[in-house]
Amino acid sequence: MAGKQLTPRSDGEHLHVLGSTMTITADGDDTDGEFTVVDMLAPPEFENGLHTHAPSEVFHVLEGSMALHIDGENHTLEPQMTGYVAGGRPHGFRVEGDEPVRVLVALTPAGTEDFFRAVGEPTQTRTLPEPREVTDADLEALFAVGEEHGFAFMGPLPADD
Repeated sequence: MAGKQLTPRSDGEHLHVLGSTMTITADGDDTDGEFTVVDMLAPPEFENGLHTHAPSEVFHVLEGSMALHIDGENHTLEPQMTGYVAGGRPHGFRVEGDEPVRVLVALTPAGTEDFFRAVGEPTQTRTLPEPREVTDADLEALFAVGEEHGFAFMGPLPADD
Protein backbone atom coordinates (compact mmCIF):
# COMPACT_ATOMS: atom_id res chain seq x y z
CA MET A 1 0.00 0.00 0.00
CA ALA A 2 1.39 3.38 -0.99
CA GLY A 3 2.07 5.95 1.72
CA LYS A 4 0.52 9.41 1.79
CA GLN A 5 1.50 11.62 -1.11
CA LEU A 6 1.12 14.86 0.85
CA THR A 7 1.22 15.66 4.54
CA PRO A 8 -0.53 19.00 5.26
CA ARG A 9 1.42 21.46 7.45
CA SER A 10 -1.32 21.30 10.07
CA ASP A 11 -0.46 17.64 10.53
CA GLY A 12 2.44 16.55 12.60
CA GLU A 13 3.00 14.90 15.92
CA HIS A 14 4.71 17.22 18.43
CA LEU A 15 6.96 15.69 21.10
CA HIS A 16 9.07 17.30 23.82
CA VAL A 17 12.33 15.34 23.88
CA LEU A 18 14.78 16.31 26.68
CA GLY A 19 14.47 20.05 26.11
CA SER A 20 13.82 20.08 22.36
CA THR A 21 10.62 19.75 20.36
CA MET A 22 10.37 17.20 17.57
CA THR A 23 7.49 17.45 15.12
CA ILE A 24 7.20 14.26 13.12
CA THR A 25 5.93 15.46 9.73
CA ALA A 26 6.33 12.15 7.86
CA ASP A 27 6.89 8.74 9.41
CA GLY A 28 7.38 5.23 8.11
CA ASP A 29 3.63 4.77 7.66
CA ASP A 30 3.56 7.84 5.41
CA THR A 31 6.60 6.78 3.36
CA ASP A 32 6.28 3.00 3.10
CA GLY A 33 9.18 2.70 5.55
CA GLU A 34 11.56 4.63 3.30
CA PHE A 35 12.29 7.64 5.54
CA THR A 36 11.22 9.85 8.44
CA VAL A 37 11.10 13.66 8.43
CA VAL A 38 11.23 15.63 11.68
CA ASP A 39 10.97 19.41 12.15
CA MET A 40 13.19 19.95 15.20
CA LEU A 41 13.32 23.03 17.42
CA ALA A 42 16.13 23.15 20.01
CA PRO A 43 17.11 25.91 22.46
CA PRO A 44 20.48 27.66 22.74
CA GLU A 45 23.25 25.43 24.17
CA PHE A 46 21.23 22.24 23.54
CA GLU A 47 23.30 19.23 22.54
CA ASN A 48 22.36 15.65 21.91
CA GLY A 49 25.68 13.96 22.71
CA LEU A 50 27.88 11.70 20.66
CA HIS A 51 25.96 8.69 19.34
CA THR A 52 25.45 6.28 16.46
CA HIS A 53 22.43 4.66 14.84
CA ALA A 54 21.85 2.67 11.68
CA PRO A 55 19.77 5.18 9.67
CA SER A 56 21.56 7.81 7.63
CA GLU A 57 20.62 11.35 8.64
CA VAL A 58 20.33 14.69 6.85
CA PHE A 59 20.14 18.02 8.72
CA HIS A 60 18.85 21.10 6.86
CA VAL A 61 19.00 24.26 8.99
CA LEU A 62 16.04 26.62 8.61
CA GLU A 63 16.78 29.06 11.46
CA GLY A 64 19.67 29.53 13.87
CA SER A 65 23.05 27.82 13.87
CA MET A 66 24.40 24.48 14.99
CA ALA A 67 27.72 22.66 15.13
CA LEU A 68 27.43 19.18 13.63
CA HIS A 69 30.13 16.91 15.03
CA ILE A 70 31.04 14.03 12.70
CA ASP A 71 33.97 11.66 13.18
CA GLY A 72 35.87 14.06 15.43
CA GLU A 73 35.28 17.26 13.42
CA ASN A 74 32.85 20.15 13.98
CA HIS A 75 31.03 21.64 11.00
CA THR A 76 28.99 24.82 11.49
CA LEU A 77 25.60 24.74 9.78
CA GLU A 78 23.70 27.99 9.30
CA PRO A 79 20.35 28.66 7.58
CA GLN A 80 19.97 26.92 4.23
CA MET A 81 23.01 24.70 4.87
CA THR A 82 22.72 20.92 4.86
CA GLY A 83 24.78 18.29 6.65
CA TYR A 84 24.79 14.54 6.03
CA VAL A 85 25.79 11.71 8.36
CA ALA A 86 26.01 8.17 6.99
CA GLY A 87 24.42 5.48 9.13
CA GLY A 88 26.71 4.09 11.82
CA ARG A 89 29.03 7.13 12.00
CA PRO A 90 29.59 8.76 15.41
CA HIS A 91 27.96 12.18 15.45
CA GLY A 92 26.03 14.74 17.47
CA PHE A 93 25.18 18.41 17.41
CA ARG A 94 25.23 21.49 19.60
CA VAL A 95 23.12 24.63 19.13
CA GLU A 96 25.35 27.68 18.68
CA GLY A 97 24.52 31.29 19.51
CA ASP A 98 21.75 32.85 21.57
CA GLU A 99 18.80 31.77 19.42
CA PRO A 100 17.04 28.42 19.05
CA VAL A 101 17.80 26.34 15.99
CA ARG A 102 15.12 24.95 13.71
CA VAL A 103 16.23 22.03 11.56
CA LEU A 104 14.53 19.66 9.17
CA VAL A 105 15.93 16.21 9.86
CA ALA A 106 15.44 13.29 7.47
CA LEU A 107 16.42 9.75 8.42
CA THR A 108 16.50 6.75 6.13
CA PRO A 109 15.24 4.14 6.48
CA ALA A 110 12.28 5.10 8.66
CA GLY A 111 11.96 3.91 12.24
CA THR A 112 13.75 6.52 14.34
CA GLU A 113 10.38 8.16 14.99
CA ASP A 114 9.60 5.20 17.26
CA PHE A 115 12.58 6.17 19.44
CA PHE A 116 11.38 9.80 19.62
CA ARG A 117 7.89 8.60 20.59
CA ALA A 118 9.32 6.32 23.28
CA VAL A 119 11.41 9.05 24.95
CA GLY A 120 9.25 12.10 24.16
CA GLU A 121 6.24 13.64 25.83
CA PRO A 122 3.35 14.52 23.49
CA THR A 123 2.50 18.22 23.28
CA GLN A 124 -0.07 20.18 21.28
CA THR A 125 2.20 22.78 19.68
CA ARG A 126 5.66 23.14 18.17
CA THR A 127 7.02 25.27 21.00
CA LEU A 128 9.96 24.65 23.28
CA PRO A 129 9.26 23.10 26.67
CA GLU A 130 10.04 24.97 29.86
CA PRO A 131 13.76 24.59 30.58
CA ARG A 132 14.64 21.97 33.18
CA GLU A 133 17.75 20.15 34.26
CA VAL A 134 18.29 16.78 32.61
CA THR A 135 18.82 14.30 35.44
CA ASP A 136 20.89 11.13 35.61
CA ALA A 137 17.60 9.21 35.67
CA ASP A 138 16.56 10.94 32.41
CA LEU A 139 19.83 9.89 30.79
CA GLU A 140 19.63 6.31 32.06
CA ALA A 141 16.12 5.99 30.63
CA LEU A 142 17.26 7.56 27.35
CA PHE A 143 20.19 5.14 27.05
CA ALA A 144 18.01 2.09 27.81
CA VAL A 145 15.32 3.06 25.29
CA GLY A 146 17.98 4.08 22.78
CA GLU A 147 19.63 0.69 22.98
CA GLU A 148 16.26 -0.95 22.25
CA HIS A 149 16.04 1.21 19.11
CA GLY A 150 19.59 0.64 17.85
CA PHE A 151 21.28 3.72 19.30
CA ALA A 152 24.70 3.64 20.95
CA PHE A 153 25.49 6.64 23.17
CA MET A 154 29.13 7.58 23.72
CA GLY A 155 28.88 10.54 26.08
CA PRO A 156 28.95 14.31 25.64
CA LEU A 157 30.36 15.97 22.56
CA PRO A 158 34.02 16.96 22.77
CA ALA A 159 34.63 20.57 23.78
CA ASP A 160 34.91 23.09 20.96
CA ASP A 161 38.43 23.66 19.68
